Amino acid sequence: MARPKDQRARREQIIRATLQTIADHGIAGLTGKRIAAVAGLSPRLIAYYYPDQDALVEAAHQAATDRYYWTRQAVVEAELTPTDKLARLMHSGLPRGKDLQLSQVLDEISVNASRSPMHAALVTLLFEREVSLYTAVLEDGAAVGEFELTDAADVLARNFVALEDALGMHLLANNSAMTIDRAERQLASYARAVTGVAIEPAAGSATPQARHSG
Repeated sequence: MARPKDQRARREQIIRATLQTIADHGIAGLTGKRIAAVAGLSPRLIAYYYPDQDALVEAAHQAATDRYYWTRQAVVEAELTPTDKLARLMHSGLPRGKDLQLSQVLDEISVNASRSPMHAALVTLLFEREVSLYTAVLEDGAAVGEFELTDAADVLARNFVALEDALGMHLLANNSAMTIDRAERQLASYARAVTGVAIEPAAGSATPQARHSG
């Protein structure tokens, strides 16, 4: 019998393969055979660890939710100004780079959330977590005088997350009218309107452009 540590590693391997398969083929194209091919395992072994595919999808959704959130949490943990943190949050909220797969999976599963209370609960959890990140940064910025907020921080935070989700949906759908540059300009426009500061989405290694408007 496999040791618990080996079993955990195998389950993580299967979940990683499931995430990749969902990103490549969508929920409708998810099969044990495809997961097995990506994982380099036999379909029988996939079924041994996850005899119920719905349970596997739920486990993959939970993993994607956690990883995406903690990736975003990390960008605001450093000793930075609220303006820098907001720039990083805005940058990390759009599907790109190493987070693209997670964005694809979360978008795909969100479409099916209405059919599953578990998926709906995970969608809600991620949304509230992301709102909490924005709320904390906006409140800090207002407290130190960097931001002049036009509404309550939690209201603006929910708008930021909703705007990210909408822009991300169009980017993942390959809408030719929406590019990553245009999406960033949309976020920057909203940020300036509600904080009084011109903030460009920026990665951790970049220096965001920030100045008070007026």
